[in-house]
Amino acid sequence: MARPHPYRRGGAADYKWSVRLQGTQRGNSMRGTIMIGVAGLLASLLAGCDGKQDVAKAGPPPVPVRLEKSTRETVPVVTEFVGRAQAYRSVEIMARVEGILETRHFVEGSQVRKGDLLYSLERAPYEAALRDAEASLAKQKATAVNAASREARLAPLVKENAISQQEYDNAVASMKESEATVAAAESQVDRAKLNLEYTRILATESGRIGRSEMPEGRLVGKGSPTRLTVIDKLDPIYVSFTISDRDALAFRKALQSGAIQEHGDSVARIIMPDGSQLKPTGRIDFADIEVSESSGTIALRAVLPNPKAELLPGLFVRIELTSGESPNTILVPQQAVMKSPTGHYLWVVDAKGRAERRDVVVGKWQREKWAIDKGLGAGEMVVVEGGQKLSPGAQTFVPTPAAASAPSASTPAAR
Repeated sequence: MARPHPYRRGGAADYKWSVRLQGTQRGNSMRGTIMIGVAGLLASLLAGCDGKQDVAKAGPPPVPVRLEKSTRETVPVVTEFVGRAQAYRSVEIMARVEGILETRHFVEGSQVRKGDLLYSLERAPYEAALRDAEASLAKQKATAVNAASREARLAPLVKENAISQQEYDNAVASMKESEATVAAAESQVDRAKLNLEYTRILATESGRIGRSEMPEGRLVGKGSPTRLTVIDKLDPIYVSFTISDRDALAFRKALQSGAIQEHGDSVARIIMPDGSQLKPTGRIDFADIEVSESSGTIALRAVLPNPKAELLPGLFVRIELTSGESPNTILVPQQAVMKSPTGHYLWVVDAKGRAERRDVVVGKWQREKWAIDKGLGAGEMVVVEGGQKLSPGAQTFVPTPAAASAPSASTPAAR
């Protein structure tokens, strides 16, 4: 009997065995494909990690900045105050005699000159008083002449003992009394003339006249002089302000230490409320000798020309007072200084283009620059643009015209 072949089956059994064999072959093929895909994915992930490590090693890109060098200069010491303009001289115009105010001869708010006629009072009562005084004077002169004649007649008689000495003495006394009465009458005439002149009220100062405080037709000068108006002399003009006792003491110490050097007279520049500066500058002409107990300040006053009457009494202005010079002052552009919750700082770039944050103590503004009192030396390169993007140790570069058109191009920052 022939033996069956070991790999051959017949019928249904042979079919099942064939299907099982094919399934096994497909499974092995799929597992091979999956293994190949996983291997490829792992290779790509490893390659990506290597790329990131290379980028991390390269560091962040350089930051574009604009640099300027700090300078050491001698700058003026300028202090700003708030002051108020005052008239150089303010004169009250008064009615010195009683009478009806008949006429006003000026335009309110206009410029007047010393001696200009401002008001006229009624003159009739004072003209009559003058005539009475002159008549009384004439009468007293006549009496005096008669007394003098009588004394002259009695003088030789008393020598001859023709009259008593007492009678002659009475004649002499009467003559002297008449002379005194004449002098008194002359004074009355002078007073009457003066009162008549007072009916013409003249300007006693040149300047700008204010509003009239009394209308025409009003009785003025009754019992006491009546104020009619005010004349303010505005050229030159005063500007008064105060300085705190602490600032005054600090300035004195700075002068003594040499940090501030005096340079001639103090110069006062006036800044108007609209921000414009007056062309004429002033000088300090008065400093009070004591400190105010209520405010702890010292009163100062500047005087300056005011030919166009741009400053008016009562106007509040700012005063920039230059009181000396400060040598060896470190200056940087204002935009280089930044503000933080702990104070001021700026960015300094070294010779290798690396950024360093520097905390500084700032002084006063000098026009477009800022004085640095502490934390920076002269000749250091400070960042004036691009500082917001910097961090300590960051690499910087100064863009060139070519770099501006091609962002990828860069040059290291240098001094």
